[in-house]
Amino acid sequence: MDRNYVMTEPKDLVCIEMKNAGFDLDNIKIPKRVFLLADSIYDAMVAKKCGTYKYPLGGKLYVFNDNTDVGFIKSQMCSPGIAIQAEDLIAGGVKELIHIGFAGGLQSDMNVGQCLITDGAYNDTAIARLYGFDYDFIETSKALTDELYDLMKNNSIDVRRGKHWTTDAGYRETWGQVLDYRSKGALCVEMEGVGLFTIAKYRKCFASAIYVVTDVLNENGWSLGWEGNEIDRSVEKIIKLITYYYRKGRRED
Repeated sequence: MDRNYVMTEPKDLVCIEMKNAGFDLDNIKIPKRVFLLADSIYDAMVAKKCGTYKYPLGGKLYVFNDNTDVGFIKSQMCSPGIAIQAEDLIAGGVKELIHIGFAGGLQSDMNVGQCLITDGAYNDTAIARLYGFDYDFIETSKALTDELYDLMKNNSIDVRRGKHWTTDAGYRETWGQVLDYRSKGALCVEMEGVGLFTIAKYRKCFASAIYVVTDVLNENGWSLGWEGNEIDRSVEKIIKLITYYYRKGRRED
């Protein structure tokens, strides 16, 4: 056997797990597009009852009530966690993965509550290398990112687009790293992007991400924004956009 032969195949395990839960993967409709939502964003979506829990795939996968092509799920934390989740979802039939999460702003003009969409992430993780992508930068899917960016701009959401930084160590950002990634144009730092984008590249699917700035790393230190209302207002705008256009299958051209 070739030493580089990969011993594990996600679909083998997913099929067994789904069968044990009473589902035949070949005879159910899995959403083509799935939003992977950070904890509080997921909780808000569930509370709005715009989707119904359908399948134990990658977690608890909800499907939109009026558009079965789209679903949402609580995202796993960190690159290894979201990479495994993405593997399971893709093995089940999902083709497009959109992470909506939280991030720390890096640029000096960044504000708490700002919405960002990423063209890809500078890689400070192990996942990409282990999947054969030993690159400094892992990009998102351009067509999907373009679609999301245009959708937000056309609906008057103030969004900034660019690159960002993904790290496996969320409490180890140094001032030197902030300066280095700033100089590369990174808008923010978070912990999942590279893991998600790597799996999408490896499995030849599509992935992108939208972030809400919850804290800022700048010359004044670490400024946290959780006590104000800016984060909640931005999250509400994004949720409203998702539920309005995707529940009934309507999208901006």
